[in-house]
Amino acid sequence: MIGARLTTVMLFLIAGGLVMTASRFKSSSQQQDLIALDLIDLFNQEQTDLSTNPEGYNYCQAPRPTLETYPDPKVEGATLIHSQLFIRHGDRAPISALPLDLDMVWDCSSAYTFTGPRDESTEKSPYHYANVVAHQVVTIPAGSPFASKLMWKGSCAPGQLTPLGALQHRKLGAALRQIYVDKLNLLPEIYDADTVHIRSTDVWRTKQSAENLMAGMYGVQGKSKSATHPTLPILQIHTLPTEVDYLTLNAGACPRISQLRSNIEKTSEVLKQLKDDNVDFSKQLTRILGVEKPWSGYMDTILPRICHNKPLQCREDGIERGWNCINESISNRVLDNVAIQTTEMYRDAEGVFDVLRLGMGPLASEIKDNLLAAKAQGRVRLNFYSGHDTTVLPLLGLFGAEDMRWPPYASSILVELWKTPQGEHFVRVLYNQAVLLTKHNWCNLEWCPLEAFVTHLDRFHTKDLMSECQRQ
Repeated sequence: MIGARLTTVMLFLIAGGLVMTASRFKSSSQQQDLIALDLIDLFNQEQTDLSTNPEGYNYCQAPRPTLETYPDPKVEGATLIHSQLFIRHGDRAPISALPLDLDMVWDCSSAYTFTGPRDESTEKSPYHYANVVAHQVVTIPAGSPFASKLMWKGSCAPGQLTPLGALQHRKLGAALRQIYVDKLNLLPEIYDADTVHIRSTDVWRTKQSAENLMAGMYGVQGKSKSATHPTLPILQIHTLPTEVDYLTLNAGACPRISQLRSNIEKTSEVLKQLKDDNVDFSKQLTRILGVEKPWSGYMDTILPRICHNKPLQCREDGIERGWNCINESISNRVLDNVAIQTTEMYRDAEGVFDVLRLGMGPLASEIKDNLLAAKAQGRVRLNFYSGHDTTVLPLLGLFGAEDMRWPPYASSILVELWKTPQGEHFVRVLYNQAVLLTKHNWCNLEWCPLEAFVTHLDRFHTKDLMSECQRQ
């Protein structure tokens, strides 16, 4: 059994990791003590082909590409010339504090931002002598007149990236460095801002995830000539105001999206059947948790506890014990229901194409522009986008992914552009370590001709987007 002291040491030595698979609990005391170990790595030692193994789904930790699992190009001698990386942020605190959460403790105090001193000779700011390291820390005082009734204990704001979430992306960044820097020479050994373009939603957890991934990829690069502090790259993380961002389905900028999604919810036979099959189950969840939520809301309050090996919710109200506590069966059923809902809402329902066209069209056009710029030998080698599950899910829908389950923490999509010795260009798409499989096989995303891939992206282009967005 791993003791608390070793657990603490491993938390800092291993760049990321979580306790247990969210889809299947581990019951032994040894598994329960692996709070800082990465069970997805232990799982990969036994089974690496996650694309064909339904038990490989782990909400708490997405599989990462590694030197061992990263597939060789289909054409011998092909060269990787560009990649676009889309991630879901890492592990986070729940989005909201429910009545049974008030005695929980969530600690985010060490999920620090990637900032640091800079070499004077390359510091563009006139205030190079004023370098500081600043960390925003959430404090929830015990004597707060509101906290005891409205918030859990500790140092996490709702939805904030946890230290484990930060470490997940440090480890993902380190893995990508092995592939993109050390093996393929796509990126330079020393960070060059001209070769990496970083984009994030303007949300704390996604910006921190981007910072930590880049820390894992580049980190400390040497000593400053004028100081004893290590030299760190200065990252420019590009954001858009939330009102005009398009890394998620922006119904605020495009009201038509809400209308279309509402129509799907009202007319879908799949969603109607899902509701009918879960009348009693929904009542059970509402009774235990003290509030009614959509399936994703139930998932959000249950799964973070599982990922951190915290006790699951129980309510002492005199009802039969089996109806009183969240357990393995309940959590698995919630995840199954979420998968049915997301598959319908993001891929299969009538009207989804228009939702994706209006919501993901601008991003699809940007993906296309990045590919064509890279083909024309542009300087940017990696376009990195840090977003949410609601970034990854619509992209999976846009590609027609076979697996539409909710993206785990630290999920990644890689859209790679390869060039053959004959000068042909092909696109490969990897999702959480494996080639992305598609439902209708519109193109083999192991090796899709660039022209075919661009043609698919063009399907989501809308000539007069704002006019269509305002339609009633």
